[in-house]
Amino acid sequence: MKFSLGSGLALLVCLAGCAGDDDAEPSPRVMTGGEDGGAGRPSHSSPDAAIAQPDAAPSGGEPTVMDHCLRPPCERARLPRQPELEFLEDMGDGWQRLMEVDWELAPGSEGYRCMTFTIPREVHVIAFNPRSPLGTHHSTYGISATPAGPDQVVACGVGNTGERRLQGSGVGSQPNELPEGVAMPLREGAQIMMNLHLFNLGDEPLRGRSGMWIKTVPASAVEMEAEVVLAGPLMLDIPVGRSTHGGGCTLRSAATLYALAPHMHQKGVHLRATAATSGGEILIYDGDYDFEHQLLHDVDDVELKAGDRVNIECTYENDTDRSLHWGDSSLDEMCFIGMNLYPAIGYGSFPCSN
Repeated sequence: MKFSLGSGLALLVCLAGCAGDDDAEPSPRVMTGGEDGGAGRPSHSSPDAAIAQPDAAPSGGEPTVMDHCLRPPCERARLPRQPELEFLEDMGDGWQRLMEVDWELAPGSEGYRCMTFTIPREVHVIAFNPRSPLGTHHSTYGISATPAGPDQVVACGVGNTGERRLQGSGVGSQPNELPEGVAMPLREGAQIMMNLHLFNLGDEPLRGRSGMWIKTVPASAVEMEAEVVLAGPLMLDIPVGRSTHGGGCTLRSAATLYALAPHMHQKGVHLRATAATSGGEILIYDGDYDFEHQLLHDVDDVELKAGDRVNIECTYENDTDRSLHWGDSSLDEMCFIGMNLYPAIGYGSFPCSN
C-alpha cells in the first residue's frame, strides 16, 4: 500500500499576511488512502476557516503560497510536489514510516502544513520517532474516526488537529516508547492528520521532510490504550523581565500519567507541573526548558482520580521591550504540557484548560 502526495495543493486556512489567487482552479486530491483513495469526497475546512487558493504556478510548475511574514520583505514559498511513500515502510531498527511530508519555507516567515491520510489497516503504536529537520518548530498528530475530507497535503493553520490527539513533537524531540502493554491504536478507516508548524528566521529558504516513524505490535499484545491531552492556559500576559504564569486541567476520569512534554516558545526557561489530589500535592515535573530541545519526559506513574487537577507553572525571561501574549507564532508564547495518559479518557483535541 502506498500513499501518493501528488501535484495539487489547496490552501485551507490563511495565516496573517496570506494572499492568493481567487481565480485559481480548485486543487485536486493529492493523497490516496484505502482502495478507492477517497474518490468523490469533497475538500473540507472548518466553518470559520478562510478559503483561498495558492497562486497558480507558471508553465505548469509548482504552486506557491505566502506564509506569515516575520521580517519584510517576504517571498512566496513553493508547495512541493510530494513523492509516493509506502505506508509502514521498514526504516530500519524496527521503525516503520507512518507519514512524512516535503516542505519549503521562505526566509523570514512561518507557516503550517497539514497532511491527512486514511489508515488502510489497523495498527497499534508502541513507540514514536519524530523526524524534525531544521525549520520544524513542532508537529502534532490527531485522529478522526472517519475522514473529514480527502487525503491530501495543504497549507493550513494551527487549529487543524483532528478529533483526538495521538502524539506531538518539537525541535530536538527524541524517540519515545509507551509503557509495556500500552499502545495507541490507529483504526482501519480512521484519518490521521499531521499539523506541521514551520519557522524560518534565516536569510535563505529552508527545505526538509518532516514526519513520524513508529513501532507497532499485534492487537493481542495490547492491554490498555493511551492518549495525549494538551493541558495549560489559553491566555497569557507576560511583562518584560522574569515572571511565572500558569493554568491547569481538572481530570474528569481516573487515569495514570506516565510521561509529559513541556511546550513553550523562545522566552520560556522553566516549567513546573504538580497534581492537586485528595491526598495532597504531588510533584510531577520541575525542570528548565530549552526551545531547541523539546523533549518528552518519562515520569514515575502518577495515579490521578476524577476531580484531581494538574497545575502547570511556566517561567519566562522576556528580554524584549513589550509584553508577550498567548499565540501560535513562535514570537508569541504558550504554556502547555502534553500529558501522556492511560487508559484513554477521550478528551478530544481541544486543550484541557481551567
